[in-house]
Amino acid sequence: MTTGERFTVVFRVAAGPRVGFGHLVRCRSLARALNVTPLVSIRGTQRTRALAASMGFPVLDSQWPLMKGGPTTGETPDLIVVDDPVGEFAEAWVKKARRLGVPVASIHDLGLAPVESDLAIDGSIGAHGDLRGPQFAILDPSIADIRRDNRRPVAGSVLIALGGGSHVLALAGRLSRAIAQRSPGASIRVVRGFSSGRQAPALSHATWVEAPAGLGRDLADAQVAVVAGGVTLYEACALGVPVVALPVTIEQHLTVRAAACRGAAIDTGRPPVDDGMVSRAADAVAALLQNAGWRRRQSAAARQLVDGQGAWRVAERLKELVVCRAA
Repeated sequence: MTTGERFTVVFRVAAGPRVGFGHLVRCRSLARALNVTPLVSIRGTQRTRALAASMGFPVLDSQWPLMKGGPTTGETPDLIVVDDPVGEFAEAWVKKARRLGVPVASIHDLGLAPVESDLAIDGSIGAHGDLRGPQFAILDPSIADIRRDNRRPVAGSVLIALGGGSHVLALAGRLSRAIAQRSPGASIRVVRGFSSGRQAPALSHATWVEAPAGLGRDLADAQVAVVAGGVTLYEACALGVPVVALPVTIEQHLTVRAAACRGAAIDTGRPPVDDGMVSRAADAVAALLQNAGWRRRQSAAARQLVDGQGAWRVAERLKELVVCRAA
């Protein structure tokens, strides 16, 4: 291929109610920056694959790449991108790419699950080296557009966005109730996430939000956001939204601690999430809502930490990889 040609990318991702859907969303963001169709092979259940298809992802047959030819046109893809937090599964796909003679890139968090790919990307806060650090955090391209708009948040608005896993349904009621008790005038919205199969419980102090295409504008409207420690934390930082972090995994807590040390988030503690963490989160939300100076300082630190341009930086390097291998 040449630099002016479109090319085909296959994304291999882990997704589901337990591992969450951040890896899938991240690959969609990268596909948008590359201007390619996000062809995905999913390590997950049939229900997860069906959910991805309903979100508009072309999901590859479970036998790919064992079948002859490529995913859509009978040709081998130009690039494979692996985003799986478990090393043995990521490595298996690196080996498949090698057998196909296709360049392969891998996406990581916190340096975990290292594999011998052609290009490794780690946008974690605190990571150092080539294609490492928050300047390479892969966020949806729309985040940078919204950042430039400098939207004014809605006074008293709180967005709870704890990821796409099933834990959202369990935490939503407790957390929104605690926030409402401390901040009676707050308008609280909770992002539903992607998990299917369970009905979302009724919320007496908040409303559910469906945002399958992305959270950018919902985040920008929030005066304070309560997030976990995944992609949404980086999106909120890029938009300068004051963040209270409620990490639900140990890995997320490592990210939250790094952001908090840089003044870009408030860390409510180490998971598993208990009543103490929920109480501290609600206290922090109330404090931020009442203190405009604190919000401004945190917003400035967050915007300096994450600029929202990472997807394009990574996309350019991936294009270079494909072109060099094709030459």
